[in-house]
Amino acid sequence: MINLCTKDWEINNIETILFDKDGTFIDLHYFWGQMTELRVKEIIKRFNKNNEIFEQLCLCLGYNPKTGKMLSDGITALYSRSKIIDIFKYDLKKYDIYTTDIELEEIFDYVSNIFYENMQKYTKPITEAIEFIKKVRALGIKTGIVTSDAKKSTDLTIKHFQWENLFDVVIGRESSTETKESGVPTKMALRELNANPKTTVMIGDAPMDYISAKNADINKTILVATGQIDENKLKETSQYTISKLDKIEIKKKDPLS
Repeated sequence: MINLCTKDWEINNIETILFDKDGTFIDLHYFWGQMTELRVKEIIKRFNKNNEIFEQLCLCLGYNPKTGKMLSDGITALYSRSKIIDIFKYDLKKYDIYTTDIELEEIFDYVSNIFYENMQKYTKPITEAIEFIKKVRALGIKTGIVTSDAKKSTDLTIKHFQWENLFDVVIGRESSTETKESGVPTKMALRELNANPKTTVMIGDAPMDYISAKNADINKTILVATGQIDENKLKETSQYTISKLDKIEIKKKDPLS
């Protein structure tokens, strides 16, 4: 077991840590920014629209191409794909683009396949987060990933960066018919790890991660401000909030204490 400590809080007796991916240990702005641009370009092409609406459609998906940043109140990376598609479908009507959930799902899948083929081009690790994961692994902590992104994408990322020894389980979008917020994917990770939710902590970058953990009976979620939401805003959701993971002190728990 380990204890996780900062100047403001302490979480004791941890045996398992579950991690979100984008914004937690992968640079969310770069990853989802590139994905958003590809999605919008494909929609403009398929519906024979003018490139003048490129920026507006990117903003609808929660990305500002001028700044290269995801919007703090944007839909991408904050919601599950099904909800993103549902919202985006109605936004597209403003630009005389009429489509369906099924058609948008097919477009998103098409773009994802292109994206995955160039994974190394679009993916940047958050260095301090990877170092944190390596440290807890060295202390014998079980680790897993619960992400709204595809398991295929996550597995390719892990393989590319040779992180196979850093994670015991990966639960992605296609691992369950239920959304991440439901807590079902998180419960799946707990079962595969044979982990006790009382000695498990979730680490993510958005309220979605807190909700997912809570619905899986995990009482403590660390929110890190390396995604698209600032630290003060995250504190409204979880008292266990930090600017970066290297601000956390990791203490090996004495088995006799």
